[in-house]
Amino acid sequence: MLGAAIKKDLLLLVRDRGAIMSLFLLPIVFIAVFGSIFGGDGEREPLRLAVWRAPGDARGAAIADALDGTGMFAVRRAPTADRARDDVAAGAVVAALIVPADLDPRAGRPAELVIDPAASPQVKGPVEGAAQAIVARAALGPPPGGDVAAVVARAPPGVRDPLPDVSGFQVAVPGNAVLFGFFIALSCALSFTEERRSGTWRRLLAAPVARWRLLVAKLVPYLIVGLVQFALLFGIGIAAFGLQVAGSPLALVALVVATVTCATSLGLAMASLGGSEKQLGGIGSICLLVMGLVGGAMVPRAVMPETMQLVGLAVPHGWALDGFFDVLVRPGTGLADVWPSVVALLGFALAFVGFGALRSRRLLAG
Repeated sequence: MLGAAIKKDLLLLVRDRGAIMSLFLLPIVFIAVFGSIFGGDGEREPLRLAVWRAPGDARGAAIADALDGTGMFAVRRAPTADRARDDVAAGAVVAALIVPADLDPRAGRPAELVIDPAASPQVKGPVEGAAQAIVARAALGPPPGGDVAAVVARAPPGVRDPLPDVSGFQVAVPGNAVLFGFFIALSCALSFTEERRSGTWRRLLAAPVARWRLLVAKLVPYLIVGLVQFALLFGIGIAAFGLQVAGSPLALVALVVATVTCATSLGLAMASLGGSEKQLGGIGSICLLVMGLVGGAMVPRAVMPETMQLVGLAVPHGWALDGFFDVLVRPGTGLADVWPSVVALLGFALAFVGFGALRSRRLLAG
């Protein structure tokens, strides 16, 4: 009987086109879009930068060549200073550098950097920093010892170096897999609600089977679909988007199982709250999206303010994504390295099951 119940729920879920689209199709679309936006080929597109210098000014030409040689900028030589400024105003370039023939910062004749004051810090910071360093070196000469490396970057103890080329898909694939993977909770909760409404759940309760077994049988199909969902998304990520698994595949599997278990358990907790399908669908979708946003599924927690990074650990998404990042980006990451994320996810799952059990009268009363 339990096998028949599992098969029945599995077939109903597979036939639900809306659920299949939200669990499988939408994540693929989001992965393709976000992975491409954040540099899917592992390289950032150079920032467009206009440079004007006086004709015959060798120092200005050297500055333009130095900016071009950084790889950060696609330098466009402007015919006039006014044309360079107009290009910034029109959005043709992100900034323009005007190099006067009598450049002398000490005498109060600096170069002019034309940039929108409202530009994002991710744009203004690199442009201003590179322009300041290159122009200062050209105008004032290299500082004493400037050809000697004064700073050497090293990873802190216990932190492995990442892959040499981390593409946007290393973040987009797990981010969207976790975001949409937790929507299995909503499908699970809605299934309970529909069966209570139709009377199917009352008939199941009349069967000579322990009620906890019925709950397990009800959750198993969603656990299976969730595992298939993650396997498909990571498989497509590897085959189509060049996703790399830098760490142990066993650690990746453990994280996937823990994440899907947590998501399915959340479905039980949501179902125990009761309410109509419309209420549960509306409130549940908003809650899952907010959890994904706070947990870093849409915007990586690493770029969030410190307070928001801590808040992200209050939801399972944050722990899952921390583990996936290490496994996908840091070579040598094993099960021992991701156990905090696995334990946290299973802890969330236990809490969700406990919450559902405390309110199980709504589920078990029929």
